[in-house]
Amino acid sequence: MIPTTLTKPTIPFRRTRGDIVACVASLVDALACLTFLFLQLDPTNVGRFYIASLIDPITCIIGYWVIFGHLRPTRPILADFGITILILGTFFLTCQNAVEELGILKLFPAKYISSVDLDTLLGLFASYTLPIGLAIYAWVIATSPFLRRWLGFMIGIQVIILFVDLSVFNMPGVSEFVTAVYAIILSLAKAVWFLSPVVLNRAQVDFRGNKPRITIRKGHKDRKD
Repeated sequence: MIPTTLTKPTIPFRRTRGDIVACVASLVDALACLTFLFLQLDPTNVGRFYIASLIDPITCIIGYWVIFGHLRPTRPILADFGITILILGTFFLTCQNAVEELGILKLFPAKYISSVDLDTLLGLFASYTLPIGLAIYAWVIATSPFLRRWLGFMIGIQVIILFVDLSVFNMPGVSEFVTAVYAIILSLAKAVWFLSPVVLNRAQVDFRGNKPRITIRKGHKDRKD
């Protein structure tokens, strides 16, 4: 009988160029959120508009896209759905922040609709997309056999905070402060995660979740007792 052995496939650790870019983007996002937090003392500062409408969404999308590259090999359907919902949610939230800041600066053209009504509508769209996309990412990361799972639990906390912030239960001053502070913490955590996203001691499954392969040793013939 030809003997067979089980070989455990290994996943070589590779820190890609995208991970480095996402790490830098996360650090920039943390700095932007910290600046935005201090600019709350001056709501009429135009810097708030640029942070909420340009810097924050761009850096977030970069991070989401790089994480998507790590998630797709294991659960492609959930990864594709999650990145789609996240991009939509980020778009709605960015538009909501832009409308809010333009309303504060009294630059919003309120010819057909007021800034308050449009802000409410965009907030409704964001509340039904962004938390769902983040929840998908959190679950896939937390249940992944080869990614560092702690980031999934931290994103899960962000889902709860974001859901409260976008719902009718939020308290404007407190919710905005808590959201900004946790955004800084999560951005720093992402920067660390991107430097080492893959667990080194994984040999049970490969990128597609396959079981150990069965290989046949050559050079052995059947023998009879």
